[in-house]
Amino acid sequence: MITQQLATVFKDQLDTRMTLAEAFELFDSRNLIAHGELTEQAVSIASGVDQCAKNTPGIDLVNGLQIKYAQTNYATQAYSGTLKGHISIKNHRETILAVVTETETRKQYYFVFPYSAYRYLNGNTFTVPFSLMGTPRRTNWTWDYEVDGWAEFIARARKG
Repeated sequence: MITQQLATVFKDQLDTRMTLAEAFELFDSRNLIAHGELTEQAVSIASGVDQCAKNTPGIDLVNGLQIKYAQTNYATQAYSGTLKGHISIKNHRETILAVVTETETRKQYYFVFPYSAYRYLNGNTFTVPFSLMGTPRRTNWTWDYEVDGWAEFIARARKG
């Protein structure tokens, strides 16, 4: 049991009654949520497409899709004048469905990147840029692959 760790981190809050949503907000504020895993499960459940076994090379869903989650981070990226959501492409040749959370506004953005969109890139990641105020910098090529919300994102996951 992780009682000692919980007591150390949450102190008096351990006995506080709250909704599940409030608890997740608390965990999220302390960076205790595995967003990538949560996103993969949510996409799988919403689309009805099974997840692959853990550590299946290159894909997360049985229909051949890779699911990615990114979050902007002011503390590590403000020096560049932009906030960026980093999408990993290391060793990938699949279509990537990506959810990017912009942390200033807490708004989520949804993308479908076919391999042809990123195959020419060097490096392990590409970025989806935002201003320091949290507004999208839509002049970047990545915004060409934005889809219109969760429903369309899930529809694309079903198609594979």
